Amino acid sequence: MSNYSSFLISKEINTVPLKKNARFKIALIYPNTYRVGMSNLGFHSVYYQLNQHEDALCERFFYEPAKRQLLSLGNSTSLKSFDIIAFSISYELDYLSFFNILESIELLTPNGQRPVMPLIIVGGIVTSFNALALSKFSDVVFTGEAEESLQDFMQILASYSQIDSQKKKQKLLIELAEIKGIFVPEYSNPDRTEVSFVKDVNLYPTSTRIFTARTEFPNTFLTEVSRGCPWHCRFCATGSVYNRFRPRKLDVLTSEIDFGLRYTLKVGLVGAAISDYPDIEQLVEWLMRKNARISVSSLRIESVNPVLLRALADTGQRTVTFAPEAGSERLRGYLNKKISNAEILEKIELAKKCGIKKVKLYFMIGLPTEEDNDVEAIVELAKHAVGILPIKVHIGIFVPKPKTSFSREKIAGKKILLSKIRYLRQHLAAKKSIEFNARKVKEAVQEALFSTADEHFFKEFLRL
Repeated sequence: MSNYSSFLISKEINTVPLKKNARFKIALIYPNTYRVGMSNLGFHSVYYQLNQHEDALCERFFYEPAKRQLLSLGNSTSLKSFDIIAFSISYELDYLSFFNILESIELLTPNGQRPVMPLIIVGGIVTSFNALALSKFSDVVFTGEAEESLQDFMQILASYSQIDSQKKKQKLLIELAEIKGIFVPEYSNPDRTEVSFVKDVNLYPTSTRIFTARTEFPNTFLTEVSRGCPWHCRFCATGSVYNRFRPRKLDVLTSEIDFGLRYTLKVGLVGAAISDYPDIEQLVEWLMRKNARISVSSLRIESVNPVLLRALADTGQRTVTFAPEAGSERLRGYLNKKISNAEILEKIELAKKCGIKKVKLYFMIGLPTEEDNDVEAIVELAKHAVGILPIKVHIGIFVPKPKTSFSREKIAGKKILLSKIRYLRQHLAAKKSIEFNARKVKEAVQEALFSTADEHFFKEFLRL
């Protein structure tokens, strides 16, 4: 184990002890940095769940893209010595790290050309939108919410004492292909791929399991309040794939948070629609009685209320994020985000009255039907907003995603996007009390390319 790995482990709290004599060794890889990977609740959940099985020993690996370096937080044995190499992928640009890792252990070959073992498994939110992109390089692809399908996977795996021949591997894969939420490229029908959903989210609380200061949310207990989203914005893959809003029961959340409060008083509420949680007022009042410091990543303008805003301000959060997405009411309506400029400004006023000191506003450019006056409307809305509170304007770029209403749209051209960003920077960055940043166009274009990749794309991209 490297000195850096040892240092990171020494700073962690509540780590999972490594078992001895487990039948199956599983390498769980987050193909990005430790800081990003340890901020991901899905990664925590899968790691914890796998290690609950007596037959399995799961070790964590991370990747430093800038250094093309793999980081092991375990026994630091060779990846090739594992029975299963499982990737948890949240972002399409991490596909490149997936390929770099496989290349580093001489396993970057299409299905049928690799050794019998290890099995290559891919999961994460991106495979719910597009199960095919990495399918030529994977034995198994998890699609959707993995808690239940992972249990089924482990049950079938445990019925094998070992997988030491191509015949046994084929038998295993055929059995796995029958599980809902598992796509087996060699045996599954791509046109019948199903995304799995947890039947009862209360049975699978999703929270921080290992605490560390070296994440995007230092020393914070994150817990998922709900899954899905009730709003159905036309560009949003989360709302399209996980369209049914499923809040957790209040007593389930408070029980989870009581566990987290043993280690830290900082509690982060996670979900696509936190302010739509039906018991949000009771939850934040309970948290305040516990002297917790509450934080959220983003709030729905439509449903945010003063109880939540005041609780955030009173417990230390100084900035809240709202996402108008578009500057004009016309374009927001087309996105199915039907909220007026007046309502946006009213909620910023409310945030100020509740003690919030700054508001971050998230917009996108390059949206379908977008015209110049829609971009100009971002400037006008920002000017009105900064008359209430200091603001930070972040400009994202529309990237079409599979399974959304806009899946057949194209990303805008580089020159058009760069021109719009220049215009916005010129009219906003110099304004007092406005911070401005924008996404890199090159990254967005590459993400769009990878998001819509089919099963043949990366074989051609990598020239294999």
